[in-house]
Amino acid sequence: KMVENVVNNKYGFNEKCICISCYKKDNRLKYYETLDKAYTTENYTDFVKLVTETVNKMLDRYLSVV
Repeated sequence: KMVENVVNNKYGFNEKCICISCYKKDNRLKYYETLDKAYTTENYTDFVKLVTETVNKMLDRYLSVV
């Protein structure tokens, strides 16, 4: 969880938004794989891409309701 927060804060993402996305069963494995890769290789590209896609999906969902 601490690694997740560090990565999210580094790129300006709200950890609560991302945490919600990892509760979906189909996203969970990909989420943890990209987080592990970011931590072990210091290559954050895949994790940032996944977070960006998740935030965009959540924003689209929010805007469709408004």
